[in-house]
Amino acid sequence: MQQHQDDPIAAEIKRLQRPLGGRRLLSWLLFVSAIGLCLLLPVAGSDHAEDLKALIAKVPGLAEYVNPQIDRVQARLTGRRHDPAVTDPASRKTHDDRVAQPAAGTYVTPPPTVLALDRVWNPGPLAAAHQSWAHDCKVCHSAPFTRVMDKDCKTCHAGVGDHVPTDAGAVHGIADQRCADCHHDHQGSFALAAQNLHYAGRECADCHRNIKLALPATHTEDVADFATQHPEFRVQLAAAPPDTKLSRVRPAAGETLLEPTGLKFPHDVHLSDKGIDSPRGEVHMECANCHVLKQDGLAFEPVNMKDHCASCHALKLEPAMSNREVPHGDVPAVLTAVREFYAYVEAMGGLPPEAAPLSHTIKISRPGEAERPAQSFLKAPGNARERASAAATELFEKTSCVVCHEVSRVTDAGLAGTPGQDLPQWKIAPVQAAHTWMPKSVFNHASHANESCSDCHAAERSDKATQVLMPQINICRDCHAGATPVANKVTSDCGLCHGFHQPARLPSPRAHTAPLPLAVLKQASGVATQ
Repeated sequence: MQQHQDDPIAAEIKRLQRPLGGRRLLSWLLFVSAIGLCLLLPVAGSDHAEDLKALIAKVPGLAEYVNPQIDRVQARLTGRRHDPAVTDPASRKTHDDRVAQPAAGTYVTPPPTVLALDRVWNPGPLAAAHQSWAHDCKVCHSAPFTRVMDKDCKTCHAGVGDHVPTDAGAVHGIADQRCADCHHDHQGSFALAAQNLHYAGRECADCHRNIKLALPATHTEDVADFATQHPEFRVQLAAAPPDTKLSRVRPAAGETLLEPTGLKFPHDVHLSDKGIDSPRGEVHMECANCHVLKQDGLAFEPVNMKDHCASCHALKLEPAMSNREVPHGDVPAVLTAVREFYAYVEAMGGLPPEAAPLSHTIKISRPGEAERPAQSFLKAPGNARERASAAATELFEKTSCVVCHEVSRVTDAGLAGTPGQDLPQWKIAPVQAAHTWMPKSVFNHASHANESCSDCHAAERSDKATQVLMPQINICRDCHAGATPVANKVTSDCGLCHGFHQPARLPSPRAHTAPLPLAVLKQASGVATQ
């Protein structure tokens, strides 16, 4: 059945099927315009910049508008772009040859083209770390017309781990992220380093403000901003030694965490304004007497008996010969030194000669307490073993070891084959091995050198060695704001204290005595940042 000639549907079909005059011409115009704007004009601006500026100057009224724009763009880019025309053969290597270095002086920094027209095909200078391959695009862009792929980045950055450990389970949205989503190159020599430090490419809070949606199994709490939504810091604590287990604990507001140390060290006594008695007289101590910052500004040198304690807590064994001390070591070594000394005195019929004058005699009480008269064990009744036994009892239980350590008498036999095996025996509680308190963060003490230790650590009020003196978040908030600037406070984004990538292999936390170096820790903070 034939449709009526006035049928509107049939009329519309015929209209659409008619050739449209000018469509081909419009297509060619668009094509030529694209070629001119994206290729010819940038090339002309790159190779004939001065001629183009002269041509603009001849157009009435155009120069007054364009020239200031040209000067503004040139001032912003001059000295930060490399000349793409200068290429050293050493830089033209295969995609897999990542260590090729161009000859010195290959790169120059000419003024940019007029209005930076060549930015259409030259996106800008690479980061300083990548400038060795500035003229070999295939190093990073391994496939034409394809964005930089993660495998290209990991050819060099093989040691950079993922954000979340592989055993953490599936994390919503992580698989869709590329390295280049956060690390944007071609922004200048130092722009990439600034992005890496402050995560300028992507906001951490995109996932962490409701972290359970991304990773339901995580122990991390929601974080949106340091000043407004950030949980209390978690502190890594150790179990009672010799157990090496470490666990992270989040204290309640105002709570002082405790960790078994095996030591008796009252900070308040050593930092007292009244001072403490010492062999050299009254001494006023400060934190830096024992805690010496390393050159990296992050870690402290280990505290040890010889350098930090022995000047006051000398291990003298005989008042009549006060220069003689026992070693600071295990119990068998101490008992052997005591036993051999009194055996020697008995065999020789008196004390050996000493060239140096006698030092201050041993103290029978803790520093700050009244001193009772020293007692020479050479005049004690009995033989050498009995005198050594009396001297060892005084040393372990009254004058020296017990002052700093947890000491207990035991009935076990002494170490066979040692001179001190026939003396009474003691057990010294194991001392807690040093470990990192906050392994998921970075703190630079050198950057806080203008602050007093007591501004963050309440050591003057600590009377037990078991008290953990790490500051809580309210202390940091006194000086640090969040990502939004606040007057008289430091603007603090996530990257200031936390890293993003998990390292490929992180050393044992007991392999060091203070926070790890910055380069390692900036990779060590993953989904369990807090």
